[in-house]
Order: sequence, then structure tokens, then C-alpha cells
Amino acid sequence: MNTNNLINKAILCSLAMAGAALLPSCVSPKEVLYIQDVSGNSRETIKANYQTTIQKDDQLYIAVSSKQPELTAPFAMSEIGSASGTSSNKPKGYLVDAQGCVVLPVIGKMKAAGKTCSQLASDIAATLKNNDYIRDASVNVQIMNFKFSVLGEVNAPGTYTIEGQRVTILEAISRAGDLNIDGNRDVTLIRETNGTRQIASIDLRSKDLFTSPYYYIQQNDIIYVTPSDRKVNTRSDAAQWYGWGLSGLGVTLAVIALCL
Repeated sequence: MNTNNLINKAILCSLAMAGAALLPSCVSPKEVLYIQDVSGNSRETIKANYQTTIQKDDQLYIAVSSKQPELTAPFAMSEIGSASGTSSNKPKGYLVDAQGCVVLPVIGKMKAAGKTCSQLASDIAATLKNNDYIRDASVNVQIMNFKFSVLGEVNAPGTYTIEGQRVTILEAISRAGDLNIDGNRDVTLIRETNGTRQIASIDLRSKDLFTSPYYYIQQNDIIYVTPSDRKVNTRSDAAQWYGWGLSGLGVTLAVIALCL
């Protein structure tokens, strides 16, 4: 056998070893399917009264209406101007400060953090009524900057700002394009509230997620999806096989060189 044939065979064998490492491994449905322990006719009680609580640094939309609109004029929210100087039609909102308070026209400082939007709206309406300023006040409060982040093995990682205050972890993951095939179905949720950081694991394969205190996400939550063990092991095996392939090629070429 001539030298060129030996070299070509050595190269082909090494490439075959490296290529084998790149072949995808089989994925079991139990690794990737969501909510596997629910039957088709299962019924669960839904926690319909869940409401997000207001936190420090939240931006609040607060609208006050009355049969006497002139009384609500101080509460008219100004709008954020665009770069060109024109209005963007987006109200500035009221910032919840480091003490958890908002400063409102007529009323002054009021505690907001820890309350739901409906609770704060009721408190504002009651204060206006009790002080004989607006006896028929109707108040609407919403969080303007409700945002969360999704990182790791998802198809569209990033930070998302949404309208509304009732978002589930499944909806949040859906916003990020769903987990990819290599994402661990035990996801990690990081939440910071009142100076305390909570780190929780949520198994998307179990119906227990519906009763988890982390099923409904809060503003500024971070959802982190780690790579599955299968992906980590596949990468490790690939590196090992690739190294063996290159080592085998080097040894074979060295032997051929000595025989020449």
C-alpha cells in the first residue's frame, strides 16, 4: 500500500471519529414534554383572584375620573415627549420611591408598595372622598413597567415588558419563543422582593407548577433555563471523540513518517 493511501485512510478514520461525536443523541419524551402527570379529563381549581403587588421602582398609571371633570384636572398625567419633541402619547406615570411611596396631587405621599393595584385605587378614592375633594372619585391604577427576563436555553432570550399584571411562567416562556430541545424542564426562577432574593426550581413537567407560589411571575423576575444533562454530556463526549480523532491522526502520520 502506498504512502498516499495510508495518509488518506488515516484522515478519513479521524474525520469519522470526530463526526460521530457530532451526531445528535436520542431525546426521550419524558425529558421535554410539559405537564406529563395530567389526564385528559383532569380539572383543577384556578386561583382566579391573584393580583400582583406593587414594588419599589414601579411606574404607575393612575387615572382619576369624576362627574365633575374639573376636579380631576390635577391628576391628568403628562406625556413623555419623543426625540423630535412631539408627544409619544405615553404617560409618564408615578414612580414608587425607595420608601415604597408615590407622591400624588392634592393627596401628597401615599404608601403603595405591598398593595395590589385595586387596593391602592380604593385607598386613593377613599382619601379623596374623606377629604371632601372628590366624593365620587373613580380610580384606575396599573403598573406600566411590568417586565421580566428569560435567559438560557430558549429560542428568544431577553427582557420583556408587557401590559397587564397577571402573567404565568408558561406565558413568560412562550414570550421567549419556548424552551429549545436542549433546555432543562426544571427551570430556575430568581425573584427579588424588599431586599430579599429568592431562587426557586420549577418543574414544568409536573402539574404541581399550577399550585406553585411562582406560577404567577412578578415584575423583574428572571427565569433561567439551564442546558440539560444530555446536552452537557454530548458536548463533553464530542470534545473527547474529537480529541481522540486528532490524536489518532497525529499518531498515524507519525508512524507513516518513520516508515518512509
